[in-house]
Amino acid sequence: MKHQHLIIALLALLPLTVKANDNLGAHGFVIWANGGISNYIGSTPGAKMGIGGGGALGLGYEWRGSAFLLQTGLAGKYAYSGLRIDDATYLLPNQLDPQAVDGLFDYQYIQKNRKDSYTTITAQIPLLVGAHINHFYFLAGAKVNLNVINNFKAEATYSAVGIYKEFIDPLANMPNHGFFTDYALKTEDKTTMKVNVAGSVEIGGEMTLSGSGRSDAENYFRIALFADMNILDDRIKSSQPMLSYPQQYAANADMTAGLKMVDYLSSSAATSPVRNLFAGIKLTFVLSSGVKYGCVMCQSGFPTRRDRRRGSRVMIY
Repeated sequence: MKHQHLIIALLALLPLTVKANDNLGAHGFVIWANGGISNYIGSTPGAKMGIGGGGALGLGYEWRGSAFLLQTGLAGKYAYSGLRIDDATYLLPNQLDPQAVDGLFDYQYIQKNRKDSYTTITAQIPLLVGAHINHFYFLAGAKVNLNVINNFKAEATYSAVGIYKEFIDPLANMPNHGFFTDYALKTEDKTTMKVNVAGSVEIGGEMTLSGSGRSDAENYFRIALFADMNILDDRIKSSQPMLSYPQQYAANADMTAGLKMVDYLSSSAATSPVRNLFAGIKLTFVLSSGVKYGCVMCQSGFPTRRDRRRGSRVMIY
């Protein structure tokens, strides 16, 4: 955890470094939209990465220097992410069956084709710094993710068999004994997602949309590839098993009634860190104010602080 806190602290100090080295800049209003894949990655025992996707819309502020960029704002993100859970069996040993020869047998649940999916709506607060060179640019930094809505859906097919010593094959598809086949179970519920911080990077190109041809009064359109990777673990550590089921066999009972699924990230099955990756394409519009400010040793053609107070050569769209 110490190295993660250090990374976050360094990212927070980057804007100060940028301003110290590039103290001539312009205000900008930024609107962006991005979308792509959204998946959980990591060492996931008993699970594999599924297919997911998402998108985000945001607006904010950009400070544009002669070479450097600083961007922040607020975005709303929707994401759908999934996991494919490995097939599994759950055993109730030494259950009592009055009809069995010695009265005992093993009752076994069989899980197949389980999928866990997560739908999240998140408020993102980005703090990105970077540079623009000719028609190319890049930004890197951190995004704080505040989860607002978190829902999960788990789907699977279950069967149950009886394993008797006097029979070679398990007994199956005998409802009067509580042995059933291909029972479809679906659970939908809210879940908990922690506040997280993502490391973010984007790189692409930009083009001028309008202006007089002077760098102090231009709007821009950008298209880029981006990737956001959560720094903190997305698991909600818990002792709950992924499947809750009746712990005692009852003859002629409905053995499906007690089946209940808990999502992977909130269960004891998630024994290794899992992090979300959101990556794809980002489109950005930058509406420049054309205001040059903050220069210490002003270059020719740019207003000084005294000129700004007099209203000299300050252009605002």
